[in-house]
This record gives sequence, structure tokens and C-alpha cells, in this order.
Amino acid sequence: MSDLKFNPDIYSIFVETRLKSRVTAIANLVVDTGASYVVLPWRLVTSIGIGIDPKKTLQITTATTVETVPKVTIPEMTVLGKSVKNIEAVIKDLPPQSPADGLLGLSFLRNFKLTIDFKKGLLSLD
Repeated sequence: MSDLKFNPDIYSIFVETRLKSRVTAIANLVVDTGASYVVLPWRLVTSIGIGIDPKKTLQITTATTVETVPKVTIPEMTVLGKSVKNIEAVIKDLPPQSPADGLLGLSFLRNFKLTIDFKKGLLSLD
């Protein structure tokens, strides 16, 4: 079991995420069980050496619109010591004022039993 203590008084749960391709990078992602995919910014995806194929796109519905975004495969992602290979992600920059780099969505989270205890401020991945 891998646990993360978080502040339940803040409306977002941030997790440090290691993205591994030709290069490894660390991203600060918000846990988002409403996001079907991991969402990563352009600069981060290109910095770890992942090529972006303009023919591989996906339509996603955001809070305000439907957008066509590139889809990529992250060779390896690690959160709380738990690694998963070949995670599908979409490329979309969050607003500049966002405190996070992207979103940790279901394409990663579905590989685990996810428990969020807001009373204790504890997130667990099993």
C-alpha cells in the first residue's frame, strides 16, 4: 500500500509523478477521478522525448467545450512508488494560473484500488 497525506481543507489533491521515456521528468499532478485520461502539458511531453503524432487525436469534453487533443503513450509513470507502463495521456495545457502541471486521470488510476479518506486526509493506492 502506498499512502499520501494531504490537506483535506484544500480542494485539490496534488501528487508528485515521475514520467519516464528517453528522459525522466517530475510533474505535479492533481488527482482527478473525473478525467478519463492523464492530462499533461505540451512542454512536459516534448521534454521527455515523446513524439506527437498529429493523426493520433481524441475528442475530450471539458467543463466548457469539446476539444480535439493529441493522444500519446507514456512509457512509464510512477506515483507513490507504484509504476505502470504504457499509460495513455492527452496533451492539453492547463491555464497558466493553475498550481498543477496536469491531471492524474483514470488511465493511470484504474490500475489500482484508490481510496481517498477526506476525514483523515489520506490517499492510498493498492
